[in-house]
Amino acid sequence: MKNLTFLLIALAIVIAGKLQAQETTIKNKSSNDTFVNLQSFDSNKDGIMTPFEVLDVMLIAQKQAGSNLKIDQLAALLNESDGEDEFLAEFEEADRNKNGKIELEEVDKETAQFLVLMDTDGDKAVSKEEIKNFNIESAFFISDDQIEQEVATIFSEYGDDKEVIVLADISKKIRKQLSSLDIDGNGELTKQEATQLTKANSSEAQFIVKGDVAYMNGTICTTTPAKVLELLFQHPEVKTIEMQIVPGSINDVANLRASLYVHRFGLNTRVTKNSLIASGGTDFFLAGKKREVEEGATIGVHSWGGGPTAATKLPKDHEAHQKYLDYYRQVDIPESFYWYTLQAAPADDIHNMTSQEIKQYNVTN
Repeated sequence: MKNLTFLLIALAIVIAGKLQAQETTIKNKSSNDTFVNLQSFDSNKDGIMTPFEVLDVMLIAQKQAGSNLKIDQLAALLNESDGEDEFLAEFEEADRNKNGKIELEEVDKETAQFLVLMDTDGDKAVSKEEIKNFNIESAFFISDDQIEQEVATIFSEYGDDKEVIVLADISKKIRKQLSSLDIDGNGELTKQEATQLTKANSSEAQFIVKGDVAYMNGTICTTTPAKVLELLFQHPEVKTIEMQIVPGSINDVANLRASLYVHRFGLNTRVTKNSLIASGGTDFFLAGKKREVEEGATIGVHSWGGGPTAATKLPKDHEAHQKYLDYYRQVDIPESFYWYTLQAAPADDIHNMTSQEIKQYNVTN
């Protein structure tokens, strides 16, 4: 694995280093009709291609090919999968009237709220092209100034501009929304807590290296696999990823891929009493060779959502379950953990694992 990876990263650096801004394809000199669309390497569609984004895509293509890649194979694989993600996998099922688009009325309310962000032409429907060209990071992530303004608005409206909001003093509906920001769960929301969690929810996952530890904060997304590869190769001294606030992921496929990079390179994962991880963040934590949970850490789980049908309504042999079951098998987590998460809480809620559950499902080893 390591020998192949080093060869691929060398190729990735050469490709990324020689590209000119106007170049959009690589052409096979021996064939006039074989092209590699370079946009395939720009995973988050920000117009910038890093060597580690290239490496991530090359590893995917190599896995799909099942052998060493020829130029023609690489072109076919990349052009076939360019822009595809978990949403495209569900497209045909969601397109109930088979008109080549997903009408917002064809999906549940939660999914419709997400798909409306992709509806660039305003026709209240989403085509495959709109999904393929959608930059999920630009839609979900906001700047530090916007985060500061959002927190200020919360405290102005519900805290009378005080530094602390006592959750018991506000309406039940608003309390449920704001309680998710109460990191220590003491019933009092501080500006620091609100800022920390809002930033983690609204920013892509980042790693800060100190010694042999990489401190992780933020939401796992399309860029995370490349960032993990960068961490592995640029900081070989790192032995442990300490997850501080990682509330989830907005791309499960990318999350599982990034997690397996962590697992295959044998990194450890750790959460402390001040850590808060949930959903996709919990899945990422499970990739650690050694998994350390300090008493008081918050580890949240729930059912996955975003598709046309809720996970709990799909039969157990449905293919949508398989990628999660395969992942847990590879990181030595019992299959029962997956079925437990589906029942623990719906997709729009969260269940914080008890000490007994953490032990029962091998979350710590």
